[in-house]
Amino acid sequence: MLINGHSRKNMKRTARRRNSNNKVIEENSCSSILLLPRVLLTEIVAKVASSSFKDLINVKLSCKIFNKVAKKRYVYQKVTLVDFPIEPSWKKQTQEKINGVTSFMEQCRKCGNTEALYRKGVVDFFKNDKPEVAMEFLKQAANGDHFGALYVIGIIGVFLGDEYKQKGVKLIGIMKETEALRKITRQCRKSLVEILKIIWVKNPLILGKRPSRCTIQHEENIRRNGWLDSDDEHVHIHCDACSCDVEIAYIIDVLPTY
Repeated sequence: MLINGHSRKNMKRTARRRNSNNKVIEENSCSSILLLPRVLLTEIVAKVASSSFKDLINVKLSCKIFNKVAKKRYVYQKVTLVDFPIEPSWKKQTQEKINGVTSFMEQCRKCGNTEALYRKGVVDFFKNDKPEVAMEFLKQAANGDHFGALYVIGIIGVFLGDEYKQKGVKLIGIMKETEALRKITRQCRKSLVEILKIIWVKNPLILGKRPSRCTIQHEENIRRNGWLDSDDEHVHIHCDACSCDVEIAYIIDVLPTY
């Protein structure tokens, strides 16, 4: 279709400006983008991806160059998953869309997206009862500085018992040593609890007997001071086992009872 002598296709690709002699000249926007370093382009697209998946789609549709850059590993590492559910809704989504989302999430994990690795680890342990696979995903996420994954590794260790419990208790204790760390830990707990409320928790290890607590004396001290029900990062429990028990209480509270 022609509009004022120009095709719609050309109107999308060209822009007009005036030079120093006030003459109108046309520029190809994609050609201008080509002048930018590819590293800079990748960083720009990754920045967009980290803030909004919808904006990333718009960027990909805006130019072939951006579409190509958006397929880079670094972009998949940084893309936000806020708009993606923990698990697909089989009632509301078509099989084609579910397959597309599943494929996208798998690509994110392959590229080292820590949130994708974290989600997979949580689901594989609490729902699918695949502890070895789950721990591998969680360790990859933790190595990428995902604090939520580190928190879940500690919680899982407590449920596993024996030497794993000791490591788990120590890890959770370290994560709650300072006020700043306790604030981060609270967010980690919130994230895990939200996932557990959504998925079908079937791991018999989690649904079995609650991990043994610290001494009765410490437990009573916690209850007397109201720490067990406290969500205040200002509160510092000096016993690692008691501090960990507070976290376990939150997890137990959202688990199903059969």
